Amino acid sequence: MLWSSGGKDGSYAMGIARSQSGSIEGPWEHQAEPLWGRDGGHGMIVRTLDGELLVTLHQPNDTPHERALFAPIVELRDSVRLA
Repeated sequence: MLWSSGGKDGSYAMGIARSQSGSIEGPWEHQAEPLWGRDGGHGMIVRTLDGELLVTLHQPNDTPHERALFAPIVELRDSVRLA
């Protein structure tokens, strides 16, 4: 699960939590480091028509300057990370 909240420096950040049971009911374990650590959030993971895996989020978190950002990610055994 991707989730967004305030980061270490107070700006918006996006983290990953993984269900230890594989169920929506959890229990949930949060990764120690955010997927996106500064000034962006509300992400989704998408796969392009040619198979590339991306995370899309809004960045910067400053109205009216927010824009969609598309960043390549790598799928790991039990998570993802920025490429």
